[in-house]
Amino acid sequence: MMLVTGYEEIIYMDEIIQIIVVFISQMLLIFFKHVGIRVIVKEQIIKSMFITFLIQSSWLVSSAIGISAFMKGNYIVVTFYLIAGVVGTYLNFKIKV
Repeated sequence: MMLVTGYEEIIYMDEIIQIIVVFISQMLLIFFKHVGIRVIVKEQIIKSMFITFLIQSSWLVSSAIGISAFMKGNYIVVTFYLIAGVVGTYLNFKIKV
């Protein structure tokens, strides 16, 4: 993985690594968003702050790769980005945190 400074090239990685990273980070983003709602409803401040940090971190990674792939016309990565969101929602219903 090589980080490149410049507006056009946000992140440069092999396509398979992009797919893996975007899939995991997007899936975790959606999962953490749902967990965060449950934690906020229970008024657990410390857990809510930690979950918010996890949400922001996974959003930053998945969005950087996803937007970069979209702008380059790499729709395979974009497809995995979208599928990961659905998988994250599914896992949220199956895994109760």
